[in-house]
Amino acid sequence: NLVPNGSFEQFTTNCNFGLGYNSLQDWTDLDCAASPGLAHACNNSLGNGSGVPQGGLGYQVSHSGDGFMMVSTLVMNGQGGFPDGNPQAYANVDLTQQLVAGQHYCLRLWMNMADSSCYRTSAFHAFLWYGTPTVCNYQDTAWDTYAAVTFDISAVDTAGWTLLEAGFEASGGESNLTLGAFQTLDEIDSVFIADHSNLFGALVAAYFIDDVELWACEVGVEEHANDRLRVYPNPATDLVRVALNAGEEAGTVSVLDVQGRVVLQQ
Repeated sequence: NLVPNGSFEQFTTNCNFGLGYNSLQDWTDLDCAASPGLAHACNNSLGNGSGVPQGGLGYQVSHSGDGFMMVSTLVMNGQGGFPDGNPQAYANVDLTQQLVAGQHYCLRLWMNMADSSCYRTSAFHAFLWYGTPTVCNYQDTAWDTYAAVTFDISAVDTAGWTLLEAGFEASGGESNLTLGAFQTLDEIDSVFIADHSNLFGALVAAYFIDDVELWACEVGVEEHANDRLRVYPNPATDLVRVALNAGEEAGTVSVLDVQGRVVLQQ
């Protein structure tokens, strides 16, 4: 995994006074952007609404570990200098190594919608850059155009964690990952759920994120061909056989579409 601390379990401080996003190891804020939130079991006794699993935004256990990140993708009639509708809550991290030009990469994360979310939205983005980007002067309004990945989150609900996974080809040299919803104004596709503005001070779309992973992956039958297994027939229509050589242990077979999304796994 090229994303350090992707499960949000490593911190630069201890649990004595509670943990927040700014306590996370490796993850940082962007200039002119709002900080995401962090829910953690460490905060259960603080009464500040950021505990796990019972927090101020609803009941949710972590997908793994004791904590998860909290982001907003919409603030209706947002104030404070932000573009209308966009709370600019972005999570930022330096990758453990630069991406290689022409290499196909897979990005995966788990998302859940907060019980008290006022809206649901449809898009969440991953922006890869050559160092820490700046959002001053609202340069982020073009990031959805240049995002390496756009996740469709319209089906993410409050029932449990939803796996989001997609792939992209690197230009080469990218070293920084920014996660967030970069659309503004009428670009934002939203559906009203309920008025919980008493919790947020505004009408907000609120989501949880856990277990962010980025790794070099391969797409195509030919790329997987080697002396340890055979994949046939090639090309195929509705049936593909995967044969392991004698002595090879069983494993997991994943089928990806041309965008790097897992469509079958067994």
